[in-house]
Amino acid sequence: MKGFLNLLAKAKLIELSEDERLAASAEPPQEALAARPETRAEAPVLPRLREQASEEPKTMPAASALPSLAEACPDLDGDALEGHAFEDIFAAAQVPASPYPAEKLLRLLDGLRAMDAGTRKMAVLAMDAADDNWQISDCLSDADLKIAALEDHKRQLAAQLQERERQSTELVDQIRRVLDEGTAAIRKQITELEQLLEREVTRAAQETTSVEAGLRVARESAARETRRVDAEIDRLREIPTIFRAPGAAH
Repeated sequence: MKGFLNLLAKAKLIELSEDERLAASAEPPQEALAARPETRAEAPVLPRLREQASEEPKTMPAASALPSLAEACPDLDGDALEGHAFEDIFAAAQVPASPYPAEKLLRLLDGLRAMDAGTRKMAVLAMDAADDNWQISDCLSDADLKIAALEDHKRQLAAQLQERERQSTELVDQIRRVLDEGTAAIRKQITELEQLLEREVTRAAQETTSVEAGLRVARESAARETRRVDAEIDRLREIPTIFRAPGAAH
């Protein structure tokens, strides 16, 4: 299974120990294989296995960079949609300064809240008539301009929200596409690795069978040679048996 371990290590799926790396780098000496007749039956198998084991699996797909809403539309975050000071809104709408701002009249009306509506109106008109520095029309004009500025701000807010929704929808679709593509690539890689594992298991079984067959051939060859040598020894022993004097040293 060294070939399979090498493949997994090259694909960076596992990390070999020092002993495994040394064992994986060791090549069986070709001279020794050629010198043994019994190993010739393995010759067609081992080179083919080594050649097949040199095939590397495709590299794992890189992690996909998912799109970011913050990068796509940095000006549309939640904090940018709220908390604007009314003074900034009015200044952006170029509302001119009023001799008697609408807010000042509102504070006056709040102070007269204990009166009924008719009495409060008469009191304000009386103060207007008594003070030449301002007119109720100034407050009405200022209120109208500020209401228009706030209405325009609301429309801008709705437009910003609509743009945020559009951007978010596009990004969600893009994220799903990236996820689908990444999932398909990873599943394909898993299938390829499973097929590679199946091939390696099959090759390992073939190599094991070939090695065991070679061992059987070697045992049978050694047994035949032993019988042949024994027969020659017995044949040669006939000479000392016949011609050596009894009691002579061998």
